[in-house]
Amino acid sequence: MKSFHLFIVFLSSFTLAGGGTYSQGLQPIGTIASPVTPDKGTKAAPAALVITLKECLKRSVANSPRLKIAGLEHLRLQYNYKASVGIGLPQVRLTGSYDDYLRLPTQMIPNIFSSPPNPSEMIPVQFGTSFNISGAVEASQVIFDQSWLSGLRMARQVMQQNELATEKSRIEVVYEVAQTYYLTQIARQQIRNMESNLEKIEKAEKIAQSQYENGIIRRIDLDRIAVQKNNMITGIDRLSVTYLQNLDLQKYYMGLDPAEEIVPEDSISTAIVTPGTTGDAASHIDIRMIGMQKEVLTASVRMERASYFPSIVLIGSLNYLNQSNTMYLFGKPTDWFNTSLVGIRLSVPLFSGMQNHYKVCQTKIEIEKLKVTEDDTRLLLRINSEDAARKLLNSAEAEKRQRENMALGERVYNISQEQYQKGMIPLTDLLNAETALSDAQANHVYALVQMKISELNYLKANGLLLQIVE
Repeated sequence: MKSFHLFIVFLSSFTLAGGGTYSQGLQPIGTIASPVTPDKGTKAAPAALVITLKECLKRSVANSPRLKIAGLEHLRLQYNYKASVGIGLPQVRLTGSYDDYLRLPTQMIPNIFSSPPNPSEMIPVQFGTSFNISGAVEASQVIFDQSWLSGLRMARQVMQQNELATEKSRIEVVYEVAQTYYLTQIARQQIRNMESNLEKIEKAEKIAQSQYENGIIRRIDLDRIAVQKNNMITGIDRLSVTYLQNLDLQKYYMGLDPAEEIVPEDSISTAIVTPGTTGDAASHIDIRMIGMQKEVLTASVRMERASYFPSIVLIGSLNYLNQSNTMYLFGKPTDWFNTSLVGIRLSVPLFSGMQNHYKVCQTKIEIEKLKVTEDDTRLLLRINSEDAARKLLNSAEAEKRQRENMALGERVYNISQEQYQKGMIPLTDLLNAETALSDAQANHVYALVQMKISELNYLKANGLLLQIVE
């Protein structure tokens, strides 16, 4: 039973690795298969519903908090872009003021009021009125501003960059959910295998009990069967805990109520994608994200250079002013005076201490670093694709061999059981045959896990993983 215990550790490690933060509300998932009879060891309710891999993935993508946050971030960037557009639209502002001078301001002026005038003498005087009311409408319109145009282009590229980041998050969610789904399926299959073997042991136990009572075998032989039976029950219980943990994690991904009973599909397909069906490296999400980062940095260079261009703004203003020494709520109509103007404001940058030049130099270096990263990523993608193809082929061959070995172990056990019932072989041979069968089943399940995970890795390495959701 050593290989079985290794499989338990292996399965548990994948269970812990799949623990992310995924939960949210219930979404429609399409057609769900009819209920099936639950396994004795899985403690599933009679009304449990079968969830296919594609349905599970669709619900998990729809309910993933990570993807919902990415969607909200994209919405925020859309508002940010609209705010940037608003900078180039007409800007209108209404201003007003009311001033009550408790003491009028004093100014010093040459004494031209004396006789004769004495300009060398400065005297204090007070100008103005006690109450001043003013109102103005000011408007401006950008005619040309290269920095604004470059900023709009960069804002659009940042939105596209966010879309690629969302796609990468979707790939990660699909990978984690599909991996957990396969592990749940395989744990359920292993429980069934062990329950079937337990039934065989129980039959052998009844025969051994009868032989012991008739003095054919010793007590120690009967105890050996009991030990093997108890070990198998313990293994089933342990694996059932792992299965239920994976099942709860599956509900968590899909946003289901923890009390809702579901089961994965019974059949575990041994068909795999044919290695050699590779995706275009240029369309791989990692390459596209690097390309978008370069575009954003290039837009940043354009923004820095745009600061060298002049900007032209059209302005207009209409002002009304009321001055009086008597308090009126809105001032006397005869005391209102207005001023209006239209004009053009030109701003030409001449020298900024070479700040923009050195910022552009820094950004260009970042672009060069991204080019090196892109070349390295392309090389790694090719290596990962070839490595994933080899592992997929090897795991497929291993699964086929272990499947044949499991069928052989089943045949050997059935023959051994028949021979034991006829008294042709001792009990130890039967127990050894059962142990060999259990090991073959555990090894097959382990090979099946390896094959399905290798297939996911191959699809991910070639940028084809999202195809399993379509």
